[in-house]
Amino acid sequence: MKELLLFGYFLLVILVGILSFNKIKNDKDFFVAGKSAGIFQVSGSLLASILGSSAIIGSVDFAYTSGWAGIWLMVCASLGLMGLYPLVKHIKNFQGYNLPSMLGSFYGEEVQRISSFIIPIAWLGVVASQIMGAAKIVTILSSLNYVQGVWLSGLVFIVYTILGGQLSIIKTDVIQLMFILAGLFFTFVYVLPEPITKEILPVVNYKFGIMDIIVMILTYSTTFLVGPDIYSRLFCAKDENTMRKSIVITILVLLPLAFIFAKIGVYGIQMFDEVGRESVLLMIANEKLPKVLGFFLYFGLLSAVISSADTTLLTASSLFTQVFLKDLKSKKAIFITRILMVVFGLLAILIAVKMKYILSTLLLALAVYSGAFIVPTFVGIFGFRAKKEVVILAIIAGGVTALVGKLMGGDRGNYISILAYLINISILFLGKNKKN
Repeated sequence: MKELLLFGYFLLVILVGILSFNKIKNDKDFFVAGKSAGIFQVSGSLLASILGSSAIIGSVDFAYTSGWAGIWLMVCASLGLMGLYPLVKHIKNFQGYNLPSMLGSFYGEEVQRISSFIIPIAWLGVVASQIMGAAKIVTILSSLNYVQGVWLSGLVFIVYTILGGQLSIIKTDVIQLMFILAGLFFTFVYVLPEPITKEILPVVNYKFGIMDIIVMILTYSTTFLVGPDIYSRLFCAKDENTMRKSIVITILVLLPLAFIFAKIGVYGIQMFDEVGRESVLLMIANEKLPKVLGFFLYFGLLSAVISSADTTLLTASSLFTQVFLKDLKSKKAIFITRILMVVFGLLAILIAVKMKYILSTLLLALAVYSGAFIVPTFVGIFGFRAKKEVVILAIIAGGVTALVGKLMGGDRGNYISILAYLINISILFLGKNKKN
């Protein structure tokens, strides 16, 4: 029965893509949903994109290993969005479709091209983390193993996104969000009465201290302040007021979710002494929740995965298209993007087969992006200009340094990750245009 519903769900997702395919009239429909989305569509799509498997499963697992410090992932996301709010007035009139186009308008076409090359490479890890989450759910709901689940989930994401583009994503995200929030809320209500009998680590502790929080703000919060997926949602909005209200609604939902995720993780500490490589949230659903509630949570999580995977796959593929084309305003851009969706989707599947830990995969990808692009984009929004060669050097040096820091790990790795920003800033300001 569970397998029939699972495959029926995937078929329904494909059907939505087919229906949306016939409604796509031009590049604006495919890449920014016609720039006509309202408040509920934009805020719903923001939340659905943020609440992927990496955020939900990753946050609960984080709380299981680090106690109440599990709140920090969603708190940091909210902090990034709070910083984004005053920037709306600076980005509201941008007529491009994505963040590299914005960088190109600041620093030149060469910077746009290298951004369109590097960001999708980093984003492969983000797409892979969503596929990993879907595969873990598929293995529970069917007789398929993890690798088979990765291939099934990945292929569904690829086909769905190829067909519908942004038009299908923005319209279905709100519906998917309802499944996500309902599944999480009812799970939270079920675990809430459980008394806390074990000693739980506080919000700041020896496993996740002040330096870790600083690094998470730099590498995670900043991707909400200046992030390709977040901006792709905002660029679908019909006006500035829609952007602003959507950001506020998103923050108001994320903050209580930070506590909900941490509480579910703390419940896992009470229930399980060891989870190994399994997700504690999925173990709770499988072993502790009533069958109906557990089943409801699985499909909520599956909705979360799909709503994030389609966005990240479209983002990565459309950005890489700009390596070959100056902009996306043509039918040729749609054709190339669809081909690249297959390429990037298959690469993400291969990464998902090799990687096992969702949150670490996500944070590694975001660290590279943050070290490379946060500073040039942020200062560019406020009018800073530098020679293209200088900006390219800052992007490469910052990204490589951040990657080294993340791979090294520990306190030394944290210091190197912070150094990435200082290197990026130093290169930019030493090479700034004199007229600035």
